[in-house]
Amino acid sequence: MTDDFTVKPGCLYVVATPLGNLNDITFRAVEILRAVDIIACEDTRHSRKLFSRHGISAKLISYHQHNERTAAARICGLVAEGRTVALVTDAGTPGISDPGYRLARLAAESDITVVPVPGPSALTAALSAAGLPTDSFYFAGFLPPRQKATEDTFHALKEIEATLVFFCPARRVAGVLETAASILGERRAAVCREMTKIYEEIARGSLASLAVEYAEREEGVRGEVVLVVEGKQGGDARLDMQEVEERLSKMLESVEDAAGLGARQLAAMAAEKLGVRRNRLYPLVCAWLNEHGAAPQ
Repeated sequence: MTDDFTVKPGCLYVVATPLGNLNDITFRAVEILRAVDIIACEDTRHSRKLFSRHGISAKLISYHQHNERTAAARICGLVAEGRTVALVTDAGTPGISDPGYRLARLAAESDITVVPVPGPSALTAALSAAGLPTDSFYFAGFLPPRQKATEDTFHALKEIEATLVFFCPARRVAGVLETAASILGERRAAVCREMTKIYEEIARGSLASLAVEYAEREEGVRGEVVLVVEGKQGGDARLDMQEVEERLSKMLESVEDAAGLGARQLAAMAAEKLGVRRNRLYPLVCAWLNEHGAAPQ
């Protein structure tokens, strides 16, 4: 561990900046941005608001998705000349569904030391609060704007057991949730909107229930969303059994004449509904039937 903020010539600093709350920037990030000669920004006008607040006065140049290739070469040239350069995006960590990876790659290929200055990220902020497994997750970035491409994305990822994470505009979230529910099935999800901003909200529930909730909102839903979705639970060893029992009980209570259907049929129905193996659910179904005065058939 070190608290040395001295910048070194020949290095490119990749600096995370706040998502919305300007106080979320780290001490180290501020000191490095104050010390470098040049800061490459996704939008210089946007970044000036943050820099003005924290007394950062370095020269600003543009680096965004429309000039990445030419700007990357220019920046690496500046670093090779002995200048100190930092890279920032409008919000969050550069390179995470934002410009940055091409510059980092070219710098590495040019024997330039790339120094990460970690901090805010919508991806990790959403995962930390969603309440879904984080031991393994798959980040798919921004969902494509066209409906067919969005459907193809969900079909391609439906067999993945890791938690799924997507970015999408809030105005699309109701339709995206409906599409996800129809393709991925009954899965838990969290809609994390406007992270760290004034109107931040995190809504949790099944994909289907969240689709209904957002479709029924009279006012338009604005901002940016991180959608976190439970992975496929075919390999369900990681599932919390207490949670499985609670979900199973709710499902069985909603089935008309559940006692008359028999344990095997109910277990098969529950397996399809909950995404848990039938042989794992069968003894739980039998126990539920016994508790409700019906002998398993």
